[in-house]
Amino acid sequence: MRRLFLILTLAGVSALAQTRERVRPVPGMRIVPGAQSAEMAVKQAMEQLAATKKSYDRDVEVLNFLRGADDALADAMQPSNAIQKAYEAVEKAKGLFPEFLVMQGVIKMERELESARRSPMGADFGRLRSILRDEALGPAIRLAARNALRLQEETLAWTRVQELIAAHVRALTEVAGESLRAAQK
Repeated sequence: MRRLFLILTLAGVSALAQTRERVRPVPGMRIVPGAQSAEMAVKQAMEQLAATKKSYDRDVEVLNFLRGADDALADAMQPSNAIQKAYEAVEKAKGLFPEFLVMQGVIKMERELESARRSPMGADFGRLRSILRDEALGPAIRLAARNALRLQEETLAWTRVQELIAAHVRALTEVAGESLRAAQK
């Protein structure tokens, strides 16, 4: 038992005694732990923004396709062409796999347009546009607005962080200036 304890103790001490190889900093630039953690936080936020930007761009693209479908249904002079254009726009929006509520509206609109394609002359364009606006376009607009509000809130938060960083830099500059003045005397 004593030997085991002695062996474990020696192994622990020898492991602690080994020195880590130092990473040499770039000449003229010293890494400060506070600045390094702030830099990592900013880089992480930029990566998160890149990921969320993809989904926000998709949501805007879906909204644009649905608006194109609404514009196509506004022109009832050539019913079969209008229904076909609207159907194609709704299909493109569906292919982007929007958020669940928007997808439900897109699927419902797709079914309505499929039934209207069977008899385009008897299609009720007012009802089709109403369904499109209520079921698909409305949720897509609300989603895009919610995304914009989230981005505005994040922008305000980063503005506050920027103000804090500016105050910290000012304080560092003052302390460095005082230290240099004291060293010159």
